[in-house]
Amino acid sequence: VDRWIGDEARAERVFRARQLALSGIAIGRHPEVKPGDPLLRSGDKESEGFEVRISDESGKINPNFWIGQNQRDLFIKLLDSWEIDPRDRDAGIDGLADWIDGDDFRSLAGAERGEYEAAGRAGFPANRPLLNIREMEAVLGMDRLLAAREGWKELFTTWHSGKINIQFAGEDLLSNVAELTPEQIRALFELRAGPDAIEGSADDVKLESVEAAAGLIGAGGRQLELLEAFFDVSPGIRRIESTGYCAGTKHRIVVIAPESGGGQIMSWEEE
Repeated sequence: VDRWIGDEARAERVFRARQLALSGIAIGRHPEVKPGDPLLRSGDKESEGFEVRISDESGKINPNFWIGQNQRDLFIKLLDSWEIDPRDRDAGIDGLADWIDGDDFRSLAGAERGEYEAAGRAGFPANRPLLNIREMEAVLGMDRLLAAREGWKELFTTWHSGKINIQFAGEDLLSNVAELTPEQIRALFELRAGPDAIEGSADDVKLESVEAAAGLIGAGGRQLELLEAFFDVSPGIRRIESTGYCAGTKHRIVVIAPESGGGQIMSWEEE
C-alpha cells in the first residue's frame, strides 16, 4: 500500500509539473513575449512553478546546409579551434558528409557501410540529412570529437537552413569562425541587446546587414570576408525551453517554432 501511495504521489507531481511546463510554452510562444519578460517565470523550483528560456536557432550551424554546400571550411575552422588533430578533424568532417549524402561512395577519411559494419553498427550510415543534431553522435569519426567537447549541442541545429544569423550568433562562433576579437564581440552583444542589455527583448537593435554590423564594430579585411561567407541576417526561429517544477519533480518541454509565433510547430520534445 505504501508503495502504491508513493507511486501515485509521484505520478501526480509529474502530471502537475508537465501542466506547469505547458503553461510556460503557451506564454513563450506568444510573439509579444521576449526574453526578460516577468511572465516567463512563475512560482519557484522548491514548491511549484515554471521557468522559460527563449533563444533562437538561427544563430547556430546547420550541418545539412553546409555539407550540402560542400563547405568544409566552416567545420575546419570550428574544429581547429577545439585543438583537434587534423587527421581526426578530417575523419569527422568526411564521416559527417558520408552520413548526409545519398550514396555509398566513401569520402577519403569518411565511413560508409563497410566501416560501420566493421564497427558492429550494421545498417548505418543513414545516407540522408540529419533529423536531429543528436544523430551527430552516431557518426563514425565525429562521435569521438563531440564526446570530448562539452556543450557542443549549443552550436548546431537542424531547424535553421541557411547561414548563421549574426543577430543571434554566440561567442564561440563569432570568435572561432569569424575571428572577431573579444572587444568586437562584446561591442556586438551590447549593440544587439539595446538599452536593457537583454538580448531578444523588445528594444534590441535589429541588424540590417552583415556589412552594417561589421562596420559598427570595426571588422574589416579578413574578418569581413569571413562574416560575409558564413553569416547573414536571416529570419529567426524561436526555441522555447519550459521547465515545470512541483515538489522536487521537474518536467522539461522544448519547442521549435517560427519567430512570428503563429506558424506551425516544427519540433516538440519532452523529458
